[in-house]
Formats: sequence, structure tokens, C-alpha cells
Amino acid sequence: MSAAVVTVVDLETTGLDYKLDRILEIGAVRLEDGSAAGEFHALVNPEVPLRESNVAIHGITQEMVRGCPRIRDVLPAFLEFLGDTALVAHNAVFDYNFLNQNAQLLLKRELGNPIIDTSVLAKEVFPRERALSLERLLQLMRKPAEGLHRALNDARALASLYPDLAELYEAKLAWHRSRFAISDSLAGRYLQLTDLIEELKAEEWEVRRTLELYFIETGRDAIAVPGGTVVKLEKKESWEFHSEEVRGILAEAGILERVTRVDRTKLDRYLKGDRLTPEQKEAILSTRRFLGYRPHLSVERPS
Repeated sequence: MSAAVVTVVDLETTGLDYKLDRILEIGAVRLEDGSAAGEFHALVNPEVPLRESNVAIHGITQEMVRGCPRIRDVLPAFLEFLGDTALVAHNAVFDYNFLNQNAQLLLKRELGNPIIDTSVLAKEVFPRERALSLERLLQLMRKPAEGLHRALNDARALASLYPDLAELYEAKLAWHRSRFAISDSLAGRYLQLTDLIEELKAEEWEVRRTLELYFIETGRDAIAVPGGTVVKLEKKESWEFHSEEVRGILAEAGILERVTRVDRTKLDRYLKGDRLTPEQKEAILSTRRFLGYRPHLSVERPS
């Protein structure tokens, strides 16, 4: 996994949509045999106003990017720095999509660099962690987590832990492979665990429902559990927006595309149904972007 030469990359952007938003800052660190061998950094004038919500995250203001080069001027130098090395990033698809989109639009070329996503490596190494942000990963790897959310700082931080993380990842894969000899018994254990989990889910639902009714009907608001934990009933507000009315307001504000996302599950149902014409289905299928194969175990039980 840990190639001899890789480039650790981080971007700051004006938003999350690589087709609508702009690159604001690029930071990168070249690693050769695990040691830093060069850096790249550039602030980019996005040529659009910056939203306060984004400025609050990375601290890059309009004044800081005024007079900075545009992405069309920065990207060729960055791609030269990147070369044909593997691109290492945390949640790498995000950074890759922004870079590839701009390379296609401005330079008429497609990035072909291998991608190494440290969030994937981290999930293998720390499977019990639910949210593996870069900051959390630095804590787990006992690395300093200061000055984050600026591109070069984040790239440096990720580069500082990548060699060790890659080594742990390979060690974890080696451990899995060492158990191939007992795969038949593991398949049986997997079935036992899945059955147990389903039983626990059902029991959890019943217990939760009993407690919900208890709190509602008795008026009691909390139960203290030995050890100091308290179980409470929280009432969360629930509402929905009238879609047609809100679409008009968002369109007038120029942000409709930013908040409207395709529901992939519903779209799949339309593609399998007869609501769309064959031509419409073909047009929709042509917009798909292949993300790779995701392993998933299935179980076929005897009827």
C-alpha cells in the first residue's frame, strides 16, 4: 500500500459540490520512502464571493485571495508537482473530483493517478470508530492536531501519519489473510453473529418502545442507571418543507442546485419501472459515475 513515492493532498473549497463550487487552496506534500521530499502550496482566487459558513471553517477570507492566481494558472504547476504519483487524501474522492473536474474543463485532460483514501485505511485499522475525521485520526495515531482546516497544514498532518497508517493497514490485512484457513468456521460464526444482531435489534426496539410509553404516560423525564448514566426521553421537532414552494425561493436565491440532490434509491426505482421512456432511462444511465465495487456478504438460507 505504501508506495515508494506518493503525494499527500488536501484542498479547501468554496463548497462541497465539485461541479458548482471552486478550489480555494491546494496543499500537498511529496513523500519518498515515508519522508517529506517537497511541498506545494497555493491560495486560489475562486472568482466568486465566499460564504461566511465556509470562511468559518477554513478562515480564508475574500481579502486573502484577492489578487491570487486563478485555478487555471495554478493547476498546471500542481499537476506537474503531482506527476504520476499516487494521490493520498482523507476522503480522497472529494479532492480527486475537484481536481479532475478542473483538469477536464481547463486543460482538457483526465487525471489518471492512483488514489489512496486514508479514510478507508483508517476504517480498516480502527473498525470501532464511527467518525474518522482527520482530527480524530491524528488523535488515534498520537500526532499533533493543530492548525487544521488549511490545505498545507492538513496535508502535512496527514503526511505525518500516512506511513504508519499504511503499515498498520497492511498488518491488518495480513491478519485477515492468516485466518483464511478457518474460513469455513468463520462463515458459521458470521451467521451466528448476524442472527444475534437481529435478535438484539428486535429486543432493543421493544425495550425502547416500553420506555417511551413509560415516560409519556407517567410524566417522568429521566431514569438514573447505576454507574451514573441517565436515560431520558427527548422530544425532537419534526417538519417538512413544501417542495414546490421552497424550490421557487431557492431558485430565486440562486442556490437551488446546491440543496437539491438526486435520491439514488428513488432513481433506481424509476429506472426499473415504466414511468420513464427507454430514451430517458438511457440518458440518465449515461450520467452515472462509477465509484468502484463495494464488498458485501450475502446469505442464502435453505427454503
